[in-house]
Amino acid sequence: MLPKNIKQAQSRSRKLSARIVGRQTIIVDSQTEAPGRHAVTIRYRSDRQTIEASCTCSWSSHQGVACAHVMAALETLAERKGRTLSYWLTEDEARRQRHRRFFLTRVGERERIEGVWITSRPMKRAA
Repeated sequence: MLPKNIKQAQSRSRKLSARIVGRQTIIVDSQTEAPGRHAVTIRYRSDRQTIEASCTCSWSSHQGVACAHVMAALETLAERKGRTLSYWLTEDEARRQRHRRFFLTRVGERERIEGVWITSRPMKRAA
């Protein structure tokens, strides 16, 4: 299940705080669900272009891809490398951005059946 309004989810994700607690685990605060935070697990496939993610939120537990918690976790990881991310529902939309592309899917999906596209670009420096 994909988010219908991916840009809205991306905007919500930027308001969440996240902290890295392990090599593949990030804890993200939740504004809408108890217990108030969710554990996000991120794995990179061997092709280094596909990212598998899972979250403990209800969206992810119902086979949802790219919840705001996963987006916040990925943004936190990207910030450490001086990058910022954008999310797209189709590869064509992502390709038009002319930045590095990744495919985000659920943990355990062996094919690129359902997921969203991510573009990564350098962060703008403060003036």
